[in-house]
Parts: sequence; C-alpha cells; structure tokens
Amino acid sequence: MTTKYLSDAPLEIAMGGRALLTPLTGIGQYASHLAREFAQQGHNVRLFYGTHWSSSIAEGRGNSLVESGGGASLLTTAASMAKRFARAYVPSIYRFMPHVEQYRFNSGLRRRQTPHVYHDPNFIPFRFRGPTVITVHDVSWVRYPEYHPPHRLQLLRANFDKALERADRVIVVSDFVRDDLIACFPVSPSKVSVVYNGVSRRFKPYTADATRGVLERHGLSHGQYFAAVGTLEPRKNLLTALAAHARLPAAVRRSVPLVLIGVEGWMTDSLHTALSASLKDGTVRKLGYVSDEDMPLLMAGARALVYPSIYEGFGLPVLEAMAAGVPVLCSTAQALLEVVGDAGLTRDPHDIEGFAEDMQALIDDSALCDRLVAAGSARAGQFSWRHTAEETLNVYRQVLM
Repeated sequence: MTTKYLSDAPLEIAMGGRALLTPLTGIGQYASHLAREFAQQGHNVRLFYGTHWSSSIAEGRGNSLVESGGGASLLTTAASMAKRFARAYVPSIYRFMPHVEQYRFNSGLRRRQTPHVYHDPNFIPFRFRGPTVITVHDVSWVRYPEYHPPHRLQLLRANFDKALERADRVIVVSDFVRDDLIACFPVSPSKVSVVYNGVSRRFKPYTADATRGVLERHGLSHGQYFAAVGTLEPRKNLLTALAAHARLPAAVRRSVPLVLIGVEGWMTDSLHTALSASLKDGTVRKLGYVSDEDMPLLMAGARALVYPSIYEGFGLPVLEAMAAGVPVLCSTAQALLEVVGDAGLTRDPHDIEGFAEDMQALIDDSALCDRLVAAGSARAGQFSWRHTAEETLNVYRQVLM
C-alpha cells in the first residue's frame, strides 16, 4: 500500500516510460514533458522502461530528472534497441513481454519507497496495489481497426477493458476523446478527466538565419516547403496530402515541395507506391525521424503545416505549428477542430481538391498567411506543458484524497 499522503508534500510518482524509448512519437513527448515538469516542481519521478526503473529520461540528451542516471542510460539505450528490433522482426513478442515486464515492474518497486501514485501514459498499466492513473489518447483502434497492425489490436482488445477497470482515474487529452471513450466503453464519466496536451517552448517563430543551418542539411529553404509531420501510417492520411500537392502546377511543386517528417510506421505499402515518382523528381522529400533539436526549426521554416489526418485524439503537430508561427491546414477531424479553433484552414480529410486549393492559397495570399499566423499564435498561447502537469497533479491529488 502507499504511504500516507500529505497535500503539501512532494509526491513519489511512478510513471510508465516505455513510450520514451526511441523512436520517440507523440505519447513519448507527452510522458517526457510531464516527467520534466513534475521534477521541476519538486516531485520525485521514477520511470519504468519495461526492463528497469530509472530517474533518467531515455530520450533526452543524457538528461536526468533527479539523479545522474549514468548507468541507466546504458540500460535505456539497450531497451530502445530491443524495442526497435522487436517492432521490426518479432512482433509476436508483444504477447509474451507483458509477463516479463510485470515481474520487472514488481521487483523494482520492492527496492524503492512505494509511490503515492502510478501513472501509465500509454493506455495499459501494470498491476499496482495503489492509486493508478492512465492516459487514453484516442480510441482509434475501435473506430478504425483497419488502420492498426494486428499485434496492437490484439494487445488493446485483450487488455484495455481491464485497464479501465484497474485505473482509479482516466485522463484523456480532449473533450472528443472523453466523449468517444464513453461511447465505446462502459466507463463512468466521473472517472474521466480532460487534460489537454501542452506545447514545448522550443516551438516558436525563428528567422531564416536561425533555421538556415538545419534546413540546408536537408536541402530546404525557409518558407519554401509544406511540412507533413507524424508517423507514417494510414490514419495520418498522407495520401490526401500527396494527391493535393500533385495537383499544384509543376513549377510550384518544385519550388515548394511537400516534406514528410516522421518515423516509419505500418501498413505503408500504398503510401510508398504513391511516393515513388515524387521522391525521384524531388517534389516530395522524406526526412524520417527528426531530432528534438531540429524539429522546432524545421517546423518554423515551413510555409505551412499540412495535416489531413482522418482521426486524432489531439493532434500535437497542429499546436506546435501554431506556436512556431506557421499557418495550419488540417482536416476536420473533431479533435483537430477542438485544438485549432478558428486559427487554421480546415477541410474534409478526403477533399483532395480543397486541400490543393488551400495549399495554393497559402503560397499566393500573404494576407491570409499573416492572419493565420496571428490567430495561431494566440491560440497556441492557451496551451503549455506546465499547465498540463498542474492539471495532471490535480488528478493525482483527487485519487489520493
């Protein structure tokens, strides 16, 4: 059992850290920023990486939350390599790993002070005899199972109902996810708390001089490319972005290429087929995974963000683009409308002609771009990871009362 909690005392927080293992995606960003904010506020955070516990953040340039973490960095590097290998070559291992990981989770807890609260930011928690919080980022595997690899569907279908039962509180990242979760699962609305994602202070407007070094490495020019950011997978609907860009005049496509930024995901055969000709003639670029240091500069250097996703729980790149002073053109997926408000251009995710028209307008109409940049900056100012952390701590305190 957990020790008695005093409201004015620092919290001992156990947090799932598997999403922090590279390659880092949106859930990893969420966990990283939460852990750092908690530590800055004086709370003690321990992260479980599936193989070991540590106070060191795996993805962060050797950074530690509360200790040097030198030995842990070797372990997290090895865990990251194992994760990449399993994802690529042994997907069936996901059926067996939870048992091994639960043993490591329990054994690590026995050697440390029992946490006040355990929070898993990646849907499915381990068994913990104490207050448990989970974050549900979406229920896309229910709404669009065809967009998910079989092993992930199997994992979620076998474990998510039990995860909801074990959790004392469920955090969701938008009103849309709350409503979708309650529609799909028998969870009490009183158990669900909406806590919006934040945006890193590194995402801000940068001048052409500031972005030049990073952009030149990728053969890009400031303000002369459309950015499409996110894991390459079907739900991101990059085929619409490619088809819309292909409708622009050839000279425009050469001068303002479409740049895909994100890790290789799954079920991408049709995407790669569609990409082939455009990659050869240079009108589309594929950068793959980009470091946390480079990403804000690549975002700030874009003419606009193009984000035609079919389904999102939040849509972090949309918020990051607005913070970076970049116009947003996104789909009408409900969570994206919730985040962008009236600060972006929106189209039905299958409206290829509409996306093409808006892309051309973002090239031709400087007044439109200025209006979107101003509105986006104001909108992004309403979000911060500090506020996300404070609201999350309030959830912890509620389950500890």
